[in-house]
Amino acid sequence: MLLVALVTRAASVPAAVWDDEAALSARLASLDSFAATFTQAIAGIRGQILEESTGYVLLARPNFKWVVNDPYPQVITTEGDLLKVYDPDLEQLSIRPLSDALTDTPISLLTSAEVDLGGHFNVIRLPMEADGIDSFVVSPKSEESLFAEIRLTFSPAGLDALGIVDHLGQFTEIRFQVDPDRVIQSADFELEVPPGTDVIGG
Repeated sequence: MLLVALVTRAASVPAAVWDDEAALSARLASLDSFAATFTQAIAGIRGQILEESTGYVLLARPNFKWVVNDPYPQVITTEGDLLKVYDPDLEQLSIRPLSDALTDTPISLLTSAEVDLGGHFNVIRLPMEADGIDSFVVSPKSEESLFAEIRLTFSPAGLDALGIVDHLGQFTEIRFQVDPDRVIQSADFELEVPPGTDVIGG
């Protein structure tokens, strides 16, 4: 049945589209384990910088942790089938099903071992640059998606950058500095919040 499904899909999808999806799937599959610091800049439709932040990300599928250190601390982490977002300044922890975030968002691209790219995204691979930079433009098929476009850039060292365009034209650029020597432990994904934290959902 699997072979039949693959043959049927290959016959109904243009070769270039199939190749672009396969290339991105291979790149994402190599991110089973990923540790990096990042800088993030949010720009308005005229290119003006609205906000800049720094932090780090850890990925050891299916575990994921995104930490913003400055200027507004925030922790986003997965725990089992839950997605947790902790805002220390607000003393607030939001908990919701992870499945709500695993449809057509950047989180789904990074955390899921097998993403149905063809089912949820249109994928275009850009010409590879001379220094080995490999970029993909990904647009969600759902009209209800929060994002109009996602751009993933890979260097020979791994994921190099992530760009997100929303439906208002606001652009978020995230640059990663990969830490190849970081040993990721299961305890790195545990989230402890102070007593008295307001918990929403869960």
